Amino acid sequence: MKVQRQLSSLESIVLDPVADLGDPDWRRAPNGKWSVAKVIEHLAISVDLVATGFEMRAEKAGMERRATPAQSVVRHMLLGPGKLPENIEAPDYTMPSEESDRQEISARFRMGVERTRALLEEWPEERKLEVFLRHPIMGDLNLPEWVRFHYVHCKHHGQQIERLLQWLEKE
Repeated sequence: MKVQRQLSSLESIVLDPVADLGDPDWRRAPNGKWSVAKVIEHLAISVDLVATGFEMRAEKAGMERRATPAQSVVRHMLLGPGKLPENIEAPDYTMPSEESDRQEISARFRMGVERTRALLEEWPEERKLEVFLRHPIMGDLNLPEWVRFHYVHCKHHGQQIERLLQWLEKE
């Protein structure tokens, strides 16, 4: 299943490239840019919040998608081709902290992925499609759409991580 494959690839996109990165480099970044620590914490917050949101709605019935026509168009434009535009401001509730623990951030990311995997495995197919959680730009997304978003979002930030690693090599 495509959704399972995309979810399974998140750790290799986000954490594997920085597995051997030393702690000082974990926090270094060019002026005005996020460090590897901040990028990964932002992703961990996002994955964790979505897993929590769906867990809290596990018994909720009768949901209908709340999305404007414009949000529906944006959803198809972003999730279809799988490319996020640059320089979109992250919502405040996903902003990384100034001082974060590497092990805690990595564990939070992995746990969010595993909790999402459990939902995908435990919920019947129709349930995955009829429970929604709001995205700030695209409106309500169901569970497979959120997994697709995480995949696109992690690929987007994975490119930032690659650029940071290149910058660190030159420093």
